[in-house]
Amino acid sequence: MIEAVIVEDSELARFELEHQLKAYPQVTVVGHAGDVEAAIVLIESAAPDVVFLDIDLPGGSAFTVLERLTQVPRIVFTTAFDAYALKAFAYNTVDYLLKPIDPQRLAQAVYKLTEAMPATPARRSMDSPIFIKDGEHCFLVKPRDVRVIEAVGNYSRIYFHTHAPLLYRPLGAIETQLAPEKFFRASRKYIVNLDYVEQVAPWSNGGLMLTLRGGLEVEVSRRQSARFREVLSL
Repeated sequence: MIEAVIVEDSELARFELEHQLKAYPQVTVVGHAGDVEAAIVLIESAAPDVVFLDIDLPGGSAFTVLERLTQVPRIVFTTAFDAYALKAFAYNTVDYLLKPIDPQRLAQAVYKLTEAMPATPARRSMDSPIFIKDGEHCFLVKPRDVRVIEAVGNYSRIYFHTHAPLLYRPLGAIETQLAPEKFFRASRKYIVNLDYVEQVAPWSNGGLMLTLRGGLEVEVSRRQSARFREVLSL
């Protein structure tokens, strides 16, 4: 799965590109931004595999964004101007697409992305920090300190210590990077850290109710309950 962010000041252009990308099931759009500041915040927090990046943006340019990022992901430039192509390829650039984006050229860009991606995503260690920016607050949280992760639309809420900030990544994408022996997918909505489970009780429709340290309760779907019993040898 390739996680993508679209940075484009035109709402119509964002919509059109996302619509075009729906033809490629291996690409998931995890966020949009329309100006330099919003782009920096989104890319730093979402850590996408690729950014489809317009060059002319409110607050600066694509290069303003790239120069301020801690780590530059793969970039596919999307622009109406060909004058910046040479400068663009000084970065981690996969392709340079001119607007209006030709479907064949987009297909070539996606193919290049697919070829460049590792076969399987790297799993984070329990001590490898996750960067989260939520409004004016920034957090570096280790997976071992995360009690539960909750799906909130296309984003995820991370519960740790007394905090619960929003991470601009879908739950399924986060799951692929977590240690499977420690984190359990309780349902479509929740992933729980098994180290925080204090109590397990039967629940409606054959499911289970988990009580975590701190009193938070998480329901395990009936489908996942059998697997949960196997994991914990219940």
